[in-house]
Amino acid sequence: MEQDKDITLRDGGRRRVIRGAGTAGLGALAAGAAPGRVFAQGKAPVQISFWTFENPQQRPWIQKRVRLYQEKNPNVKVDFQWFTFGDLGKKISVGFATGTAPDGFVSQDWFMPTWMSKNLLAPLDVNKLGYSDYKAFVDDFAPAFVQGAVSNGKVYGYPLWFYGFCNYINTRHFREVGLDPDKDAPRNWDQFGEVARRLTIKDGSKFRRQGFKFAMHAAQWTMIQFNPILVMAGGRWFDDKGKCTVNNAAGVRAMTLRASLARQYGAEDPAESIATNPLPAMDWLKERCSMFWSHPLPLVAIKSQNEAMATEGYFRPVRYPGIGNDKGISTTYGFNLVVNAKTSPDKQAILHDMYKFIMSDLADCWNDTQPFPLARKSGWIDNPNVKYFPGIGSILEAKDVGVYLPRTPVYNELADAMHRAVQRVVLSGADPQAALNDAAAEVDRASAALKKA
Repeated sequence: MEQDKDITLRDGGRRRVIRGAGTAGLGALAAGAAPGRVFAQGKAPVQISFWTFENPQQRPWIQKRVRLYQEKNPNVKVDFQWFTFGDLGKKISVGFATGTAPDGFVSQDWFMPTWMSKNLLAPLDVNKLGYSDYKAFVDDFAPAFVQGAVSNGKVYGYPLWFYGFCNYINTRHFREVGLDPDKDAPRNWDQFGEVARRLTIKDGSKFRRQGFKFAMHAAQWTMIQFNPILVMAGGRWFDDKGKCTVNNAAGVRAMTLRASLARQYGAEDPAESIATNPLPAMDWLKERCSMFWSHPLPLVAIKSQNEAMATEGYFRPVRYPGIGNDKGISTTYGFNLVVNAKTSPDKQAILHDMYKFIMSDLADCWNDTQPFPLARKSGWIDNPNVKYFPGIGSILEAKDVGVYLPRTPVYNELADAMHRAVQRVVLSGADPQAALNDAAAEVDRASAALKKA
């Protein structure tokens, strides 16, 4: 057993020291990636700062790979920090504004236009990432995902994970009320509301169990869950000139549908939740609700909160309900490894080498982070452990038919404005049109201020 080593880390800005576990055996290498080599041996120590988001599976895997890279390259020291999923983009924005942004970081794909429009990212050398040329790189990822990481023939993001959301249902709850989890899984919005109503249990006006639960704990989750409703209702976030159009008729229809689970069907209490940033699905995991729209849920996360559900398997990811006769679609998003444009050439070279190493063992990535699908087309999808994961068909389908979050340089402002609008409608009973008018005006002011700047 290899001797444990101390690694200095920061969690949300608080410095702490943890004990690194022994090196795990490496799986098959991804296509085009070379085995980890010792980088710049014999040179003076180099300090690299790197930030990512917190997640019970993904952050520890990235952290493990960074630790292994440091062990192979003793002269490289990585100041590794992580922040909550919703806070990462804002922390990086502040870092760029104050000159304290990290050398490298994981960027959510919806923030890529913000960084790229301000020339804050350094272009990546695909050869140093293990690809023969630009075409080989872009062909290894979904076109829509590549479009958010490429500009003018230059690559600015090295894709990590890429996935969509599913409607997670509690099959035991379905059977308790006489519903068949296969036949009665809601396929359109009317079925969705009625099924949620049947699953709801109340003591008078107090909910013992909500039929469905929207996430209300963070602006990012408001965007993720409202986005497909808007698109399915025929709406757009912006017109061709960049004006926010969320307050048009389609947007009002989407907001009305969003509020209908509480207002029309009486199947949700928007103010009652135990969700947290690390575990947004906590209400569903604790069986306080019967359905929840979520990213792929790892079995270890389910087991950590509800061992019976994980052991007995009374859950299932299914496709979102559609609107009218259309099939349901969900939000799809991903993550990129990126490099700060102000990072020195020497550090940029080390980051390329470290990123290549991080992504050189996709079998290990899946084993540690399943069921989060990888963005890369090659090197993992045919793994038997992938093929036989429970619900993998619905998880991969959600990725393939999903719709992206709006790619705009005022994303933070849009998310905050929409979060306030949804809160006003579902918590305070505000008129959807009025709430969306205020949100659109706020976003347009942010766009105008950006253009002026």
